[in-house]
Amino acid sequence: MRFSYNSRIIKHLGYELITSDEVAITELIKNSYDAKASKVNIHFLSDLKGFKKKSSIQPISDELIKIIAGADYGIIVIEDNGKGMSYETLKNGFFEVGGTLKKKEKAAASDKDAIILGEKGIGRLAAQRISPVLIVETSVGGSNLGDVVYVEWDKFVNSSHAEAPEHKCPNLTGKSYTRLWLIGTAEKPIEFEKFFTRQENFVRDIFGNLGESLGTQLYVKNELHSALSFLYSPFEDNKSILDLSIFFNGEKILHDFNYNIVKIAESIHSLTTEFIKDESGEVIDLALDLRMDVKPWFLERIHHRELGRVLYQDWKRPHTFYSELLKKYQEHFTKSLSEKIYLSDALKKWSKKYSRKLEKNTLDALVNLAPLEAKIYSFKREKALISMAISSAVDNGFIDNGQSDINSDFSNFLGIHNGIKLYRNSFRIGTIGNKDNDWLKLQQKRTTGQQFYRFELGNVIGFIKINDKKQEYIYETSSRENLTDNLYVDSLQILLSEVIEIFSPGFNKRAVEIAKYILDLEGLIPENNTEEIEDEVRKSKEVLEAAKKNLQAINEAFSVINDNIALDDPNKISTIQKIFKELETVTINFEQNINDTNRSFESANNLIEVARQHQKRIKTEAYNNYKLMANGLVTEVITHELHSLLSNSGDENKTYADHFTTLEDYFLDREEYGINREHLLPVKTKFNHLYARMGDLSKFYSFLEKTFIYKGNSEDLEPVNVREELHEITDRFKFRLNRHKINIDIDTVSNIWEVPKGSLLHVFYNLIDNSIYWIKQRQKQAKKNTQFKKDGTDTISVRTIDSNTIQFSDSGTGVLEKYQHTLFNEMESGKEDGGRGMGLYIVRQFLKSFGGEIELLQPLNPYDNRYIFEIRMSSSFEEDQP
Repeated sequence: MRFSYNSRIIKHLGYELITSDEVAITELIKNSYDAKASKVNIHFLSDLKGFKKKSSIQPISDELIKIIAGADYGIIVIEDNGKGMSYETLKNGFFEVGGTLKKKEKAAASDKDAIILGEKGIGRLAAQRISPVLIVETSVGGSNLGDVVYVEWDKFVNSSHAEAPEHKCPNLTGKSYTRLWLIGTAEKPIEFEKFFTRQENFVRDIFGNLGESLGTQLYVKNELHSALSFLYSPFEDNKSILDLSIFFNGEKILHDFNYNIVKIAESIHSLTTEFIKDESGEVIDLALDLRMDVKPWFLERIHHRELGRVLYQDWKRPHTFYSELLKKYQEHFTKSLSEKIYLSDALKKWSKKYSRKLEKNTLDALVNLAPLEAKIYSFKREKALISMAISSAVDNGFIDNGQSDINSDFSNFLGIHNGIKLYRNSFRIGTIGNKDNDWLKLQQKRTTGQQFYRFELGNVIGFIKINDKKQEYIYETSSRENLTDNLYVDSLQILLSEVIEIFSPGFNKRAVEIAKYILDLEGLIPENNTEEIEDEVRKSKEVLEAAKKNLQAINEAFSVINDNIALDDPNKISTIQKIFKELETVTINFEQNINDTNRSFESANNLIEVARQHQKRIKTEAYNNYKLMANGLVTEVITHELHSLLSNSGDENKTYADHFTTLEDYFLDREEYGINREHLLPVKTKFNHLYARMGDLSKFYSFLEKTFIYKGNSEDLEPVNVREELHEITDRFKFRLNRHKINIDIDTVSNIWEVPKGSLLHVFYNLIDNSIYWIKQRQKQAKKNTQFKKDGTDTISVRTIDSNTIQFSDSGTGVLEKYQHTLFNEMESGKEDGGRGMGLYIVRQFLKSFGGEIELLQPLNPYDNRYIFEIRMSSSFEEDQP
């Protein structure tokens, strides 16, 4: 038995699978590229008279004109200077649906040959979407004749026996070419307005300011522009893969992109890969190099955001200042926003997340797709921020002021290119990554938390480039909208999902925090200053008192003037003259008084704005604290439930012991020694072990209970012996410390600090927990790398520097370089098991709440990482004693 095929399949494969006329045009252009064409023209013609010889690749013969005669409902011509087709190729290649011609060409191609875009053998069927009639005209080089085939699609759709009329026409130049004539009919005319539009063109500067009119000009519409973007990569030095020209009745239609817009991206995230080989040269792993670069206007935008519109006007600096600031602190960004990951290690970690083993098959699949490359460019769409970026890019030499209008082109460019496209080597794969094809689920990720630091689909453009020249691994569906599921697609999407998570929110949040830290360090963020506010209040009172005195002087002057208004004797005249002289001084004082009042108002407004921005930051901190409080409430409830359980179990211990004794006696009396040994004794042993552990839990409850603060605030302090607190915490960690052979040295600690109840338990518990983790990491790495081996016992050291200062260090890896500037930020974790990233943030915020602070000091350990934390209190209990 064999399959039979209804002729209607031609319509399904062409008209219905291809999603738009614009995509259909690109499918036909791909055929030109595969035919080794260097030049392609698209002609939109009202009728045959619109075809201009000077703008064509090949003149048309009289014989062809006779065949096309009567085409009065619009024509689209796609012509190229490729290798053309012989009669055999036309018959067995172009007219064979689902043919293997291109597959055979791929198999025979060498690595140096150009990539072949087509594969499925159905691309030319897309012509159905555009017009009901297709005329194929082609000739190979050196021939004086070409072949012409006249296709009416309806005939082929309705009958499996349809035949397309064939003709021979002269090749007037002897050169190879192919020309497709897409001809409209009365029932289905060509709709030109879908593809291009006419609009007035002006001289514009780089900021979009209008100059003189240049008259009207034809422009490709966005939909076709977007579809043609597979030919034009804004990310390649050689922007276009072939020379494309578009005409309407001989008049040129503009379709160029303003690629300078890429240069005003405020940040660029990039991924590159490196093969890791064994001694024999076999690839055994893949190293991923991730990084994020920021531009000066990124710093400027963060400054604007932190200050608000009003304050920014007074505090903003020239664009070149932010460039110099970025150079000064470039090391902060470089170290914190770059990461090297070995894929084999990463896959073990990711396996937990995806609930399946990813290691060997996934690694092999991604090695086959390597080298991989990706870049993601991020922009801000707000007009003020676009202007800021353009101005900064000009002033700092990123773009030339004489270049074409970027401001006006920006929205169009981002609309056409936005999203992260997938490239096979240097060529787009289908419509993957278009604005309506969010294959990486960027918008979905924005709903999973930290949305302000995640990529926003409408504000990014980018590419992911795989190495799959012969299309052996990654295939798009026939509609060109999706990828066909297989191991390679699955592996690639897992990798990209995890990389994007590192980029966004990871690197993005870190970059913002570093920028805020730098701006604060440079004194570019005004602080709420109580002394300034009090000084303004005092000055306002002085201005008010001066105003009262001036008003009193004016009232007295008017009283004298009123008494002498008659001016009927020399004394009255003299008195009035004297008063006016005195009023002159009063007027000057009053004018000064008004000036002082205005200055005081301006200063007060600035202080209010500073307070308003400070309030925003406080709200952010409060939000984080409320989240922590919610977690704390859950912990407290669980702890009290645990205490209730432990309290009830204590009285029952003797009862359960009696039960076990009774059962033992019962089985022994009946000589059931096997049941007693194999069933009862294991249960009794397990019960005794659990009961012993419940005793430990009881001690743990006592430890936790001390950290709960039921009343009061950060000013309710009590004297605490730091060394005694450390002894209690050390006891809690005894099992883990012994297990990993870690010693805690607290012998020199002698501080007595006034702090809120339980606060030091929180602080040191977190620090010691982190130390144990990073010591374990060093011990693990020492098994593979002798650099991490250590003589002697691992140690956590806590020592007193003075009555207000304690230093905390350990023999672990230290703080990795990339976290040294951001480790006290919320949601910042370097732990492989995906820690919450809140521990050190809580420690810092908690210490700040009662006058303490914590700092990571500059000294480095043997692994070139910082490792000493210094905790300082504003005053000690000892100093406050009488």
